[in-house]
Amino acid sequence: MSEDLKARMAQIAQLGQLSQSEARLLLNEIYSDGIVSREEAEALFRLNSTLAAPDPDWTDRFVEIVKDFLLLQETPAGWVTEEETDWLISQIEGKGHLPNDAEIDLILSTLRFAEGAPVRLSHFCLNAISNRIIEAGFADDEMTERMRRILHAPAGDGSISISRHEANVLFRTNDAIGHALNSKSWENVFAKAVLNHLVSAAHPDPQTEECALTREAWLRDTDVNVGGFLRRMSNAFIGGKWFDRVSYSEESAARARYYAANEARRAGAKITEEESQWFLKRLGWDKSITPAERRLVNLMKEDVPAFTRGLSEALREDGLRDSA
Repeated sequence: MSEDLKARMAQIAQLGQLSQSEARLLLNEIYSDGIVSREEAEALFRLNSTLAAPDPDWTDRFVEIVKDFLLLQETPAGWVTEEETDWLISQIEGKGHLPNDAEIDLILSTLRFAEGAPVRLSHFCLNAISNRIIEAGFADDEMTERMRRILHAPAGDGSISISRHEANVLFRTNDAIGHALNSKSWENVFAKAVLNHLVSAAHPDPQTEECALTREAWLRDTDVNVGGFLRRMSNAFIGGKWFDRVSYSEESAARARYYAANEARRAGAKITEEESQWFLKRLGWDKSITPAERRLVNLMKEDVPAFTRGLSEALREDGLRDSA
């Protein structure tokens, strides 16, 4: 680190928080040519921590500079290693408060452009977004979009479809804020991600449907209709190995196929409000049904009632949070 940068950082330490204009001026002056060492990057993290609420201009510049340092200056180029993940997390966790917008967006951007990264970096970012939403008491448009981005980050969790860990974090988040005044898009992100997990978890050979089950296909557009794929697969739900992977015994899998077949035969019949509660009750949600959970169930009932009924039978010994 240059003597000039050391002097400026010492001045910041004495003054405490900087104004946005002072921070941007300092950033542009010192980091105009990028950063070339971890010492400089760590100074930038400290500078970021002095801002109570970084504005969009600051966040964009901070993300660009540190992301380029990680992927272009550090070796191997384009990859985030285990050691780099330790360093990055330590810079964020060491402040004693939840990651701010700039730090979350930094990880999201790094995962987007990296050739690969340890899955725990994705999990760290996912948990950070969840904790921010829970702390706020609701999911606004910005944090919901961040949740959507981490769920389909190219260098994220690594699995083709939504993983059990991701589904559990979504449930934990929704349990805390489910009845708040959330962004309308929160219901779609939650419902489509969990439905993707459920379908892929029960699929007898997900590799054969890799393109259709991929998380990007389900989460790229909040208005995309996922029902087409599910309806094309409806006949498969009543035979073959569907439900075997999520059932607790051969008997429960056979029972799941039986009830799925019954539901398929009565497709189009009027479903009463009382009947519509069976899936929620089976999964233990009947005491407090949130709008996002209702959106999930409606998607399943509308697009693939046979799969929904079969899944309920397959999982009836335990709750979704433990088995899916």
